[in-house]
Amino acid sequence: MNPHFDFREKVRRSPATVGLLLLLLCSSFFALYNSNAAYSSDEVWSVKTAGLNYTAGVAALKLDVHPPLYFLILRVWLRLFGTGERVIRSLSGLFYILSVLAVYGLGRELYGKKAALLCTAIYLSSPLAILTAQFARMYSLLSLLSILSTWLYLQFLVKPRDSRLLFALYVAVNVLGTFTHIAFFFLLFGQVVFHFLFYRRTSAKRFVVSIVLSAVPYLFLWAPTVWRQIGNSSEGLAWVQKPALFSLAELLLLYGGAFWLLVPVLLYLWWRSGFESCREFSKLHTKSLPLWLLGITVLTPFLVSQCKPIFNSRLAIVGLHFFALAIGALIGRRVSYFLIIELIVLTAIGIVFVRLETSTCDNRAIATYISRTVSDGDAVIFTSLTRLPIDYYLERQSGTKKLLETSFPAEIDNHPGYEGRINDPERKPALEREAAELIDKISSMQLRERGGRIFFLRGRHPQIDSIVEASLRKRFELIPGEGLRCDESSPYFKEIIVFK
Repeated sequence: MNPHFDFREKVRRSPATVGLLLLLLCSSFFALYNSNAAYSSDEVWSVKTAGLNYTAGVAALKLDVHPPLYFLILRVWLRLFGTGERVIRSLSGLFYILSVLAVYGLGRELYGKKAALLCTAIYLSSPLAILTAQFARMYSLLSLLSILSTWLYLQFLVKPRDSRLLFALYVAVNVLGTFTHIAFFFLLFGQVVFHFLFYRRTSAKRFVVSIVLSAVPYLFLWAPTVWRQIGNSSEGLAWVQKPALFSLAELLLLYGGAFWLLVPVLLYLWWRSGFESCREFSKLHTKSLPLWLLGITVLTPFLVSQCKPIFNSRLAIVGLHFFALAIGALIGRRVSYFLIIELIVLTAIGIVFVRLETSTCDNRAIATYISRTVSDGDAVIFTSLTRLPIDYYLERQSGTKKLLETSFPAEIDNHPGYEGRINDPERKPALEREAAELIDKISSMQLRERGGRIFFLRGRHPQIDSIVEASLRKRFELIPGEGLRCDESSPYFKEIIVFK
C-alpha cells in the first residue's frame, strides 16, 4: 500500500467513479427519506396479497388488472424481512438504486462517462422516480426492466454483437417486463418502430425472433387471465381520465423536477459552445435513440387514451430513462460537474421541505384516532378507498372494538384497490336506495345499542358523500365539536364527522 496515498489525487484521476458513488449515496437517501409514512390503499393491497399463501395470492392477482411478477417478489421479500412500511418500500428503493446504476451504464455506452453522470443525476432526481421508489407497487421494478431492455437492445441490435448470452438476456428481461406491467409492451413497441425505421437491415431476423420469444410466455401463461380481466378493466381504470395536452406538460414536470430550474444555466452553456451539442445530437441515430424511443413509448398510450383512457404518470415511468438520456445527449460532454451537484442539492432541499414527517390525517393516524375514540356498537362509514388501509392499521391496534363497518358505496369492499364507476350519474338512484338501506340498518342497530355513534368519513367525492350524509342528517343528530378535520391535503378524505 502506498503510504503517501492522496485521496484528492484519486478523485482527480477517477472523477466519474467518485461521482457515481456519490449519486448512489444520494439515491439511497432519496429512497429512504420518510419512507415509513403510512401505507396507501394500493400499498396495503400489495402487502395483503403478497402475504397470502401461493394459491390464494395467485387467485387474488387474477382478479386484479396487473401481472403477478412484482407481487411474487414482494411475497418472498416480506417473508424474509417483515411488513414494516420502510422494509416493504425498501424493495422498490432497491429497484430504484439498481435503475440508477443501469442508467449510468447505458449513458456511458452512448455518450461517455461524464455525460452518463448527468443522465444518472437527472434520473435519480426525477420526482417520478423518487415517488415510485417510496411506493410499494411495481413501478420501480418496471422502470428497472425498461432500462435493462433498452441497454440490451442497444448491445445486440444497434451495435450488433453476435452473442447468444446477450440475446438470451434480452429475451429474459423482456419476459420479466411483460409480467410486471402492461405498459412494458409500449416500450417494446417503441423498439420495434425505431428498429424498422433506422435499422431494418441490421439483425432483422434475430430482432423479430427476440420480440416473438419475449411475448410468447405472456401470451400462453397470462393472456387467458387478461381476457377474463377485460370485463373488469373498465371498472379498474375508471379513475383514469382522458389526457389533455396539459397532461404532457405535467408529465415533463414529474420527469424533470429540479432540472427545469437549471435550464437558464444550460442555455448559457449552449450559447458559449455555439450550440455545438445541438448539432452533434442530430448526426447519429444512436444519439437520438432516446428521444425517438421517448416519443414513441409515451405518445402511443397518450394517443390511445383519446379513445380509451389508459395514460397516467405511473405508466409513463417506462419512458423516464429516455428523458434522462435525451438530456445527456443534448448537453453533450460540455456538462459541468458543478451542474450535477446543483441538481442533487436542489432535489434534496425539495424533498426535505415538501415531504412532511407525519400527517395527522394519514391512514395510520386515523386508525389510531378511531381506536381511541369509538366504543363497542359504534358505526364507521368509510368513503373512497379508506376502509382497506385504515382497517389494516386498526387490526394492529390493541383492544379492537366491535364496530359496524361499511364502505359507501358498498361495492368498493368487493374490489378495495379501486373505486370503479361510482361517479357515473346514472347510478345516483341506486346509490340513494343503498344509502337509505344503510341508514335503516344503522337505525335498527342503534335501537339495540343505545348511545351508539356514527363516524362518517367525508371523502374526495362530495357528490357521492352528500347522498349518505343527507340521510344521516335526517335520522341522526350531528354532534358539534366531535370528529376530526384535516387541514392538510389528504388523498382519500377531508374530515370525520360524528352523529348520534
